[in-house]
Amino acid sequence: MWKDTATKVDRRRALARRIALLLAVLVLVLVAYLFGRSQSLADISAEDKESVELYAKALNIVKEDYVGREDVDPKKQTYSAIKGMLGSLDDGGHSRFLTPEETEKYREVLSSKYVGIGIRLEDKDDEVVVLNTIEGSPAEEAGIKPGDVLVAVDGESVRGKGGKEISEKVRGPEGTWVELGVLRDGEEREFSVKRAELETPTATWNLISDTDVAHLRLASFSENSASKLDRAISEAQEAGAKRFVLDLRDNSGGLVEQAEEVAARFLPARSGIYTRKEADGEKEETTVPRGNNPLDAPLVLLVNEESASSAEIVAGAFKDNGRATVVGEKTFGTGSVLKEYRLEDGSAILLGVAEWLTPSGDSIRGSGISPDVEAKLEKDQKTLAPDAAKDLSKEEIFAQDAQLERAFKVLQQNE
Repeated sequence: MWKDTATKVDRRRALARRIALLLAVLVLVLVAYLFGRSQSLADISAEDKESVELYAKALNIVKEDYVGREDVDPKKQTYSAIKGMLGSLDDGGHSRFLTPEETEKYREVLSSKYVGIGIRLEDKDDEVVVLNTIEGSPAEEAGIKPGDVLVAVDGESVRGKGGKEISEKVRGPEGTWVELGVLRDGEEREFSVKRAELETPTATWNLISDTDVAHLRLASFSENSASKLDRAISEAQEAGAKRFVLDLRDNSGGLVEQAEEVAARFLPARSGIYTRKEADGEKEETTVPRGNNPLDAPLVLLVNEESASSAEIVAGAFKDNGRATVVGEKTFGTGSVLKEYRLEDGSAILLGVAEWLTPSGDSIRGSGISPDVEAKLEKDQKTLAPDAAKDLSKEEIFAQDAQLERAFKVLQQNE
């Protein structure tokens, strides 16, 4: 009996050693790939080999002696190791690892397209409320309205759950149906909504009532965001807008090419947009193209602590060129150029490979862009999107968004 037991233990340990060896080899290959030198193990430096060997030893200990080793997930271990490595880079989480599912969502954000029903949710007073619906979306066509409280998804209660968790339950494959239970005027109603591919409203606008000021919001620097901003500006001008507040609050960035195009919409030809500084110190300046015909209208730029990456490039360009007064809070301070490295299983690494500098040569990374005029939201206030303010008076808008009110006042003072 003892001999049979010992044999089983030996077999488990032998299997664990083989798995550990395989994972160690995979990690070695991965490290070589990340350093961009070669996928040949011979090209890894001696210092890197020591680090990988240390990881392999730790991995082997876990595989052999951890009490719950039968339940250990090798892929989860590998993902955790990569996340830990990138987390040690101390760049505020800008460089990061994405699982295959996260990679797909990341690309959805850059394309500004996703599969859903077209509702925007917010957490309010321990409930999740429909803030608004996308025009022409399945949700709007089904009859869901702003102010509806989400109480059930596919017959399952979602009371007490947060907006993010509910959003995940609502989303699903294109062409499938989701059953929503909502509370409206004290009465519970049910809606069947068919999921479809939708385009995120990247650029939105609202003409503040009884003024000639348009509140423009750019949610991200995704594909074609500059041309979408053009349309928003044109529509606002047709409605009577002559002055603009460009809102980049909560804009986490995106494609640098779109940041260049957005900056060029407002800056004269040959104006500096940013300088790219490589890891070896080499610098390359990017400027507005010759013959550019920018919008010549009074402008204030609105930013907050969540404005990052490409949003900071635009903020720095406007500030250094004196094109707009920057109002709000110091930006996030990303300031690094992300390069995507796609891995074989569909996961990806986003790695900072260079640094953005403002036209005057100031570093954004770790420092952010400081506003010319500081402004904070008051207690219990949230940033107000233009499409949520269409039917509000000027007084109602400013009562909900103190930063937007401050930007409006600065615009008046700059006349």
